[in-house]
Amino acid sequence: MVRAGELHHRVTIQVPLEATDGHDGSTQTWVPVQQRIPARVRPLQGRDLERAHQIDPRTSHEVTTRFWRHYRHDTRGGRCRVLYHGHDLEDRVFEVVAPAIDVDEAHTEVRMLCREAA
Repeated sequence: MVRAGELHHRVTIQVPLEATDGHDGSTQTWVPVQQRIPARVRPLQGRDLERAHQIDPRTSHEVTTRFWRHYRHDTRGGRCRVLYHGHDLEDRVFEVVAPAIDVDEAHTEVRMLCREAA
């Protein structure tokens, strides 16, 4: 279980939303479902990185947040992204590469494997 002191980063969980552009087309926008929540964003290393590469070879980071009730619906089976509000001025965008996991099904933390968006 991750301790509260380890959640020293802030992230926003976003999901895609298709909207019509008024000319028989559509555009994709990103809508936040959880805003500026405490999280731990850590780059994967060693054995953890090797395991994550078995899921997706581009996986580079693990994001852990507190559990929220509708995380399965909000993350839509891995089709979401994480906006990481770092200590510098630029926000970093991570694409979630696998469905979010309720760690040990204990309803205390949610873990997402991510890759940095280009």
